[in-house]
Amino acid sequence: MKASIVKRMLAGALAVSLVMAPAMVQAAEVSSDTGNSTTAAESIISSSTSESVTSVAKVPTTSEVGGVKSTMTGVYLATKVNGSAVTSNLATIAQGYGLTSNEKPYAKFFNLDAKKSPMAMQVIDTVASSLGATVGPVLNIELGKMAGGEYSLLASDGPAIRIAIGIPKNFVQGDSNYAMICVREGGAFSVLKDLDSDPATITFDAAGGAGAYGIIRY
Repeated sequence: MKASIVKRMLAGALAVSLVMAPAMVQAAEVSSDTGNSTTAAESIISSSTSESVTSVAKVPTTSEVGGVKSTMTGVYLATKVNGSAVTSNLATIAQGYGLTSNEKPYAKFFNLDAKKSPMAMQVIDTVASSLGATVGPVLNIELGKMAGGEYSLLASDGPAIRIAIGIPKNFVQGDSNYAMICVREGGAFSVLKDLDSDPATITFDAAGGAGAYGIIRY
């Protein structure tokens, strides 16, 4: 995203003070898991029948964007985009977040349910409107860790973790630019610039923890 866009956003008096408790419901439901990727999937794929068990078994634990496979194991259920991948080196992530040898980085990508996260969507729509941008797919992204079968989030103030997302063909438009709006619990938001030149993908630097991430086109 161009610097002028950032200046416009800072100059615009967006006094976003929304209470985000409802905004992270879906992310929180998954964050409270106490198990591996199968347990994570069970929090969104209902549960008790043999058919459900089969569905859980098919939950992808990795994904790729433009032929680049994610470095981080996890739950990859963001079906509204053309792939999602963490591209940072795992050892670098572990060192940056002070993980021990028995702690492994673990990612979760889901489609955001606007009905369950209305406040997050309100922030994304408000920021996009102030920039004259159009909102595309919106995801819940969690960057956490697994240790002894227990899942927890990485710190939200840690070093950058690079993520690539495949932009759906129906949202790609000519010479448009793209960026990602990230909304955190409490209503804090940031606009993350696209770090690649491929019109079919958006690459950005995020940090640990959970957030609602909306692709915008301008």
